[in-house]
Amino acid sequence: MDVQKRQMKNGLTIASEVMPHLRSASLGVWVKCGSRVEQAVETGISHFIEHLLFKGTRTRSAAKIAQSIDSVGGQLNAFTEKEYVGFYAKVLDEQLPFAFDLVSDIVLNPVFPSAEIERERNVIFEEINMVEDSPQELILDLYLENFWKNHPLGRPISGTKESVSRITRRDVKRFFRQNYNAQNMVVSVAGNIKHREVFELAERYFSNLNPGVAADLGQPPEISSGRQIRHKAHLEQAHICMGTVSPTAVSEERYAAHLLCNILGGGVSSRLFQNIREKRGLVYTIYSMLNLYRDAGSMVVYAGSAPGNALQVVELTKKELRKLRETLVPSQELKRAKENIKGSFMLGLESSSSRMTHLAHQLIYFGRFYRLEEILDAVERVTARQIRDLASRMLEASSLSMTALTGRNGSGLRTAALEL
Repeated sequence: MDVQKRQMKNGLTIASEVMPHLRSASLGVWVKCGSRVEQAVETGISHFIEHLLFKGTRTRSAAKIAQSIDSVGGQLNAFTEKEYVGFYAKVLDEQLPFAFDLVSDIVLNPVFPSAEIERERNVIFEEINMVEDSPQELILDLYLENFWKNHPLGRPISGTKESVSRITRRDVKRFFRQNYNAQNMVVSVAGNIKHREVFELAERYFSNLNPGVAADLGQPPEISSGRQIRHKAHLEQAHICMGTVSPTAVSEERYAAHLLCNILGGGVSSRLFQNIREKRGLVYTIYSMLNLYRDAGSMVVYAGSAPGNALQVVELTKKELRKLRETLVPSQELKRAKENIKGSFMLGLESSSSRMTHLAHQLIYFGRFYRLEEILDAVERVTARQIRDLASRMLEASSLSMTALTGRNGSGLRTAALEL
């Protein structure tokens, strides 16, 4: 693992990994100001700015930005998460200087044209409409909104139509100025590159960036357990999210949490999939997932079923949760889960873009690099007893929560007890 890290005088952190067997290079600029740092009245502004940065700089129009990346056959995109925003380009290794020039221009020199702000506002409205029309996406937003009530981690990243409608050009410029600074950024590069070239390019394009201060993530959220049933006309299924707390992204128990989640509902051999879909045919989709942040975490089970089967699906899910809390995972099942996680992890790091992302995550959450062997060994060391002990703490009645989205005919879920 040929990885190096350097910090510039203004506080910007640079990380690079050499992958000499590739012909690509991936560059990412990561800003630690996701939706978590927003005030309630400006919910969605991080995501709005991510869109707007592609709408023109002092030297490039939106069309010129698009033409530039197409002219080298590269990829250029961005995304907003709750604790960071990422901008990245993937190009041929020889085009790395071009990628630095383009991405740095987008991130550092936006002009936020008024006409583009109004156009992009409508685009985001349509994005919000798409989520509203996709109950499988909407239910997770509703679940987290209830689970972490009145906290930025519980709010939708895209915001609401009401909050996005209120955001002005002045708001955009203020938020950008406060958060897009060297102390709040990480630049990561991976591929067929040379460390020295990466650091020289970073100095050339980012040395004048204002040092600024790191964003304030605020306090961790408080948990709001209990049941929430929402109705949406014309739904043929009941969509259910049922979950609880989990270790955080930086917790020493994160590996045990990933294994627990994998065993419960992480794939087609998982307990939920086998016992609820395969053996009984009560659902088409059922799975569990982790939402991990710096100081908070949740494990959520999603299921979609016919309304008449929804109560049975909840009861069977609770049964699987009880088993994890009360019984040790058999050795063969634990071994299979470990191999699944290790294999997925390794296969997910075969491209320059995935390695670049991995580097950034390591710096954002740990400030250091974990060798791949360290991570694989940590997964391997988790015991069945550790998983059971973790499950017993996670699966307490005081932290269990359920949100359901159903049609007007209901689903009987109001009678579901959350106690295990």
